[in-house]
Amino acid sequence: MGVTIHYRGAIADLDRVEDFEDRVLDLALELGGQAQIWRTASDRDPSRMIRGVVLNLCPGQETTSLLLSPEGWLIGLFEIEDAENGELTEMPWCFVKTQFGSLEGHVAIVEMLAALKTEFFPNLEVQDEGDYWETRDVNRLAGKLAFLKAAIEQFSQGLEQYGLSAEAAEDPEILVSRIERVARKVQKTLKRPAEHPPVRWQDDNSARDDE
Repeated sequence: MGVTIHYRGAIADLDRVEDFEDRVLDLALELGGQAQIWRTASDRDPSRMIRGVVLNLCPGQETTSLLLSPEGWLIGLFEIEDAENGELTEMPWCFVKTQFGSLEGHVAIVEMLAALKTEFFPNLEVQDEGDYWETRDVNRLAGKLAFLKAAIEQFSQGLEQYGLSAEAAEDPEILVSRIERVARKVQKTLKRPAEHPPVRWQDDNSARDDE
């Protein structure tokens, strides 16, 4: 469960890399984010340089990689070494998780990708689990983010209610069993229609030990 934006593409003109970097830096400054210019190269072949921008656009979001391989492909942070050594055989999918950030932050990433597609990456593909890329429906995106945050909150409360002792936390079977039970209750609660009265949980029939 999550809200993630997946993207891949290749810059149309490698001679415009600096222009591309400048645009992203301007965006980060405009929105109060942080951006870092990146330059690394293969030890075996210094001509294979990775360049681009590492972007932190909104608090709570994962870092967005706008790095380019020598072929001009967008690559994720985990593909840097493979790209330096020429071991990528096709354009990889990059991704950024946005569920712990703001609604505005998710919209900013999507709109940034849309602008980059128009100006630099004509073949850019985007898959948005928040559906904003496909629909530009802010209400739909807000609903998905709200549902996810409610699920995380319910899950956290459940873990507190059914807390584990130090010994039980070290036992994978106990941990998995307890988390699965909490997860089932979270799902049941969140799927309940809002107009119904609050659910009152019955005590489990199975015996529970102190662990």
